[in-house]
Amino acid sequence: MLTNEIVLKVFSDYLNRDTDFEVVLTSRGYTVMGFDNHRQDWNTVDYCPTPEALRDSLLNAYESFRELEITGGDRDLTEKEEAKLAKERDVLTALCEKEAAKCSS
Repeated sequence: MLTNEIVLKVFSDYLNRDTDFEVVLTSRGYTVMGFDNHRQDWNTVDYCPTPEALRDSLLNAYESFRELEITGGDRDLTEKEEAKLAKERDVLTALCEKEAAKCSS
């Protein structure tokens, strides 16, 4: 079974690299928050009531981070880059599933 701890473990390397997104444990559960450096304010707040929601929110944040990392924010992704990013997303999803299966056995 997928847990928040598994998701956080899988995404830990990414979260250490991306200084604009944080995962915060609130009284109601985990929340993914994105900071807008230009405006100096939080521009994204995504409450994640389930581990699946946390995974999906972090996948979206990861995808945005990688797109900016690849393009520098100056252009759209090429088809080849989009395919690479989709593969990275699939790898992270599969890793979450693999770790969850380990814990279930």
